[in-house]
Amino acid sequence: MKRHLYLLFLLPLLLLLACQNEEPLPTVAPAANQTSEEGLAPPVVSNEPIVLPTETAVPPTPTPDEPLAALVNDEPLTQATFEAELARYQQAQAELGTPEDANFSQVVLDALIEQMLIRQAAAAQGVVVTEEMVEQEMAQLQSAAGGAENFAAWLEANRYTEAEFRNVVADGLIQNQILSSVTADVPLTAEQVHARYIQVDDATLASTLLAQIQNGDDFATLAQIHSLDRITGENGGDLDFFAQGTLLVPEVEAAAFALTETGAVSDVITAVNRDGNPVYYIVQLIERDPERPLDAGTRSVLLQQDFEAWLDELWQTATIERF
Repeated sequence: MKRHLYLLFLLPLLLLLACQNEEPLPTVAPAANQTSEEGLAPPVVSNEPIVLPTETAVPPTPTPDEPLAALVNDEPLTQATFEAELARYQQAQAELGTPEDANFSQVVLDALIEQMLIRQAAAAQGVVVTEEMVEQEMAQLQSAAGGAENFAAWLEANRYTEAEFRNVVADGLIQNQILSSVTADVPLTAEQVHARYIQVDDATLASTLLAQIQNGDDFATLAQIHSLDRITGENGGDLDFFAQGTLLVPEVEAAAFALTETGAVSDVITAVNRDGNPVYYIVQLIERDPERPLDAGTRSVLLQQDFEAWLDELWQTATIERF
C-alpha cells in the first residue's frame, strides 16, 4: 500500500514555508516514491525523526446522527472531518499546480484512517504527547511563518482553527515517536556488497555481452558502451556498496549477494519493468564487507521499510468500515 503518512500535515506546511523562503521542516518521509524500476540508486529520505513527546487531544465523540466517513476499530471518523481535510488537500494540490484527480478522496480517507490507526497504536503503547511540546512546535512554526500575524493568516487561508491545527501537530509528533520506537532495532552497520551491473532491453544482446565477459572482455567497458542506465553506465556500471533491501530491482540485489568470489559474474537476470516489459541484467561482484557502516540514505531506507511493515500490520489487523 502506498503510504500517505504526513501527507495532510506536510503539504500545507510546504506551501507556508515556500512563501516565506524558509527551509522545509524536517520530517521523516513516507514511503519513498521510486520513480524508476530500472534505476538502482536507493531513494533518499530524512534520517532524523522529530521526536517531541506531547499530550494528545481526544477527537470529539460525534452525535448519534452525525454522518460518518469510516469506523476504524469502532472509533468514528466523521464525514465533516473527512470533507474538511479533502478541501485542504485539494487547495494545497491546486497551489502546487497539481491537476485534481478522482483519487484525491481515496488518498485523503486513507491518510485519515492511517492517522487514526497510528494514534490508537500509540495509546496502546503508552505514548504521551505533552501540551508543552505541542506549544514548542507551534512556536517554531509561527517563527517559520514570519510571526504570529502571518501564522494566523496562514491558518485561516488553510481552513484551520488554532485548536484544529494543534491536533494536527500533536498527531505528527505522535507519529514520530512511534517511528523511533518501531525502528529502534535498525542497525548502524550491515553486510554490504560492492557491485557493478549492465542493463539492456534485448535478450540476445544480454547473452552476447555475458559471453564476451566470460571470454575476458572488460565488464566496466561493456557497461559504459551498452548499459541503458547511463548514470551508472558512465562509471562502468558501478553501484557502489549497498545493503540488502535497498535496491529498486530485487533480482539484481539478490544476484549480487549470491556471488561469493571477487570478480564473479552472474548469469543473465530477467526482470520486468513497470510497463510490463522484460529488462536484462548482468552483475559482477567487486567486493564484500560483512559489517560496513550504513550511510544516512541507506539507513533511512531500512528505517522506512521497518515502519511500513509495521503500518501494514496495523492495516491488516484493523476492522475498518467505510461509508
